[in-house]
Amino acid sequence: MRLKLIMSILLFSLCLSAWSQEKIYSLEYNGFLRAKSHLLKSAGYLYPDTLTITLPVFDDFSVISTWPDKFIWADNFTYVNTDFGVNPPTIGVATFDAIDESGTLYSNAGPYQFEADQLTSQAIRLDSIFSPFARAINVSDSVYLSFYYQPQGRGSMPAKRDSLILEFHSPAEFDTITSSSGTQINPKWHYVWSTPGGTQVDTFALQHNSYFQQVLIPITDSSRYYKNGFRFRFRNYASLANNYVPDWQSNGDQWNIDVVYLNTGRSIQDSVLKDIAFADRAPSMLKRFEAMPYRQYGENFVEEMKDTLDIKIANLDEVNQNASYKYSVQKDSQSPFKTYEGGTYTLFPFSTNGYSSYQPFSRPPVNFLYSPFENQEKIVYHTTHILTTDPSMTVKTNDTIRFSQVFSNYYAYDDGTAEAGVGLNGASGSYAIRFDLNVSDTLRGIQFYFNQVLSGSEEKYFDITVWNDSFGKPGNIIKQLNEVTPTMSDSLNTYHTYWFDSPLVMDALNFPGLIFYVGWQQYSIDNLNVGLDRYNDSHQNRFYNVDGNWQMSDNQHAGSLMIRPVVGKVNPLGIAPKPINQEIKITPNPVNNGELHIILPTEWNKEPNSILVSIFSSSGSVQLNSVWTETIDIGLLPPGLYLASVVNKQTSEKATIKFVVL
Repeated sequence: MRLKLIMSILLFSLCLSAWSQEKIYSLEYNGFLRAKSHLLKSAGYLYPDTLTITLPVFDDFSVISTWPDKFIWADNFTYVNTDFGVNPPTIGVATFDAIDESGTLYSNAGPYQFEADQLTSQAIRLDSIFSPFARAINVSDSVYLSFYYQPQGRGSMPAKRDSLILEFHSPAEFDTITSSSGTQINPKWHYVWSTPGGTQVDTFALQHNSYFQQVLIPITDSSRYYKNGFRFRFRNYASLANNYVPDWQSNGDQWNIDVVYLNTGRSIQDSVLKDIAFADRAPSMLKRFEAMPYRQYGENFVEEMKDTLDIKIANLDEVNQNASYKYSVQKDSQSPFKTYEGGTYTLFPFSTNGYSSYQPFSRPPVNFLYSPFENQEKIVYHTTHILTTDPSMTVKTNDTIRFSQVFSNYYAYDDGTAEAGVGLNGASGSYAIRFDLNVSDTLRGIQFYFNQVLSGSEEKYFDITVWNDSFGKPGNIIKQLNEVTPTMSDSLNTYHTYWFDSPLVMDALNFPGLIFYVGWQQYSIDNLNVGLDRYNDSHQNRFYNVDGNWQMSDNQHAGSLMIRPVVGKVNPLGIAPKPINQEIKITPNPVNNGELHIILPTEWNKEPNSILVSIFSSSGSVQLNSVWTETIDIGLLPPGLYLASVVNKQTSEKATIKFVVL
């Protein structure tokens, strides 16, 4: 008996050790959807009670409107977004889950299967065609409904017992339901198609050789469906995870659909669409962050910029199609100061070749800089990517994508939208995110994004913590805010800022390498439910500690934790560090003879070809790249203000200096 007791204790300890670790979990609330719901309802955004539409019916959800287009769809339970779909055929998907139109879990949500989201078409004139002339539709017109679907995406895998379903409604058929409260007459829906859950998105992609699978449904029952008022709808059955810890119960069963198309003149082989589209959102041009302080950017602006972008473009037709691509960059509402022209190219079909691999389109260069001369606290640059295609293409809303690059007083790896959450599973411990400064700064507070939970009313105390670096992992604790609690909000600004009573100077003395970590320490097993952006991945900068040892997060937990350090522009030391620019010189300055002479520090290694010089205009555009020599010809540069960036490839020493050309 004693031996059995000892073995049971050991087994329990081993299970607890294996269970206590970092955990990714799905959402219980969609904070953005809740906020948008409140705003739209207060503005009177209502779905029409009666609306009839004609063929063709098409929606690829490329108009990112949070809710479905009310002139195509009759309800708003699904979430139109660019976050949850993985490698869709066109940008934007409609996501089905266990969250209703207001952003909260359904009231009947639980561990057993329940009816969740639905997406219902408006009434459709499936009795007639009106172009080129009005006539009745018949079976020979070959009516098909097609769509693409995907399980899980960046959300949670649907449980095996759950499903995505397609149903049709004939306007002449209703169900009469009589109860003690009275008699209800409801539309009668006929089952047409379904697919079960239980498959992860990567497994699904391997099985179908694509991340989205297309389904084509012929509509052949003319006596039932070829009527004025035909409808179709998608809906999903969902169930919550039956966890032992109540605050881990959360939303799941995500399904994504894209490119819904109903029309005549189609066939089972009609799996293509005359359309060339962007298939993903526009990326940031910064290498490390989604957002950062402009002062920090300006200290190392060359290294902070990406070399190239990753752009997904799909030709959904079955034949090659020509297109041209370009992007432009502008500050605030000013005229563009940079335009990249990718030229014209013939794109191969997506069905056989996937996204375009033509590098001027798929990997366009970032051959400019945001101006390092700005001194504003907040600046926003807007990048617009444009596809120019044949005017007869089916869709135009997916030909343009945009990105707003924010420079403000905070760092962000995330894009501001949580697809999941992160916590310590059944353990006390610590969690930290790494940030690297380019120059000493002042930490004034930390922003947290907390997902709401079913047990959100419980008080969960934790310590906000700042560490320095120790051999690539969090080191000594430098500062703490003790015994704070999660603060959640339904507003669009869903981050809560915890301000320090006194700012923290982050210099090389206390933060070797100017590396710091921010996060929390918790002393209970409560799940704090910090938001996780699964679209952007920075897992290599996330660390957790539940057993006295810091562990880096891994690829299985890819994403960016939604914690943002807020830094100030004031230097409380009162002594500005001597910039390296004072150690290099340009003579003469201003330059008036077309020859640039850069005098390097005497201690620099001046081996041939080891030092590179880049010349930038005041708007940040690259004007010249050259190996350093004693004299550089800049005779082609027009008069104006310029910046020279000098990089020693051997020692990684860097320097910048302004000069004027007369």
